[in-house]
Amino acid sequence: MTENQHNKNLQELRSEIDEIDTQIVKLIKRRMSIIPRVGEIKKINGEKFFIKSSREIDMIKNLVKQVDGNFLKLTIANIWRKLITLANNEEQALHIGIHNPHGISDYEYLVREYFSQQVLITNFDSATNLIAEMQKSTINIGVFLLPNLEEDFDKKDTMQKNWWINMANNRVGLKIYSKIPFVELASQKNKKNLQLVLTAIKDAEPSESDFTLLSIEVASEVSKTEIFSLFKNHNNCFKILSNVKNSQFIGISLYLIEIQGFYLEDDFLIKNLLQNKIKPFIKVLGHYPAPIILD
Repeated sequence: MTENQHNKNLQELRSEIDEIDTQIVKLIKRRMSIIPRVGEIKKINGEKFFIKSSREIDMIKNLVKQVDGNFLKLTIANIWRKLITLANNEEQALHIGIHNPHGISDYEYLVREYFSQQVLITNFDSATNLIAEMQKSTINIGVFLLPNLEEDFDKKDTMQKNWWINMANNRVGLKIYSKIPFVELASQKNKKNLQLVLTAIKDAEPSESDFTLLSIEVASEVSKTEIFSLFKNHNNCFKILSNVKNSQFIGISLYLIEIQGFYLEDDFLIKNLLQNKIKPFIKVLGHYPAPIILD
């Protein structure tokens, strides 16, 4: 093949790629032209918070299934997360608050990776203040570090990890609805990685696969063994993320539990747990979709 023929063939392929790129841009513009109508329907329906977290993750999971190879799957997931954020912000301006008392830059990095570089972010030293701003609708998405008893970074600061106790007592419908990162590599599953949860004043939405976070209050003399026995029928499908002695009420212990599945407080499972001899007081803090796991 001569050099001229080589350059001609290459130019033809580049022209084809350019044509495809132009078509992709036109389709994105077409997609975005529908968003205002979606937002209007949500307003008419009286919805206060427009993000539909279960639809978003199920949509991305379905798209990822349509391609092969981890690199392409991750690329598709990241592109659609950005498109979804663009649509979210068109429907309802996003103002995100991060509980970040130590000013850890990784938190903001993860949030911007999930949403967009352009989202409005405010850092808060106090979980109480962040929750108060969400109750006033000054902030519509709150971000908190998900505790994990197995990870060292969670043990250094009780103020950092005990935000969920304040959240359990809110009376305005503030719930956890998603988790960052939403894509995980199987090879890194057991590594110590930061995990953040997203909260908002919104109704619970089940996706195709979820986890539920529970706050369980018991008498201090109740052992961890007895807590584990509460979930004996779930085998390894639950774990204790945090255990706190309540300094305000002597004789009370609080547990943060992650359990596989989507449960509400009036579900049979929760009602059955309430009948246990240790007499737990249980609050559903929210849910998040199971992440996309790449091999």
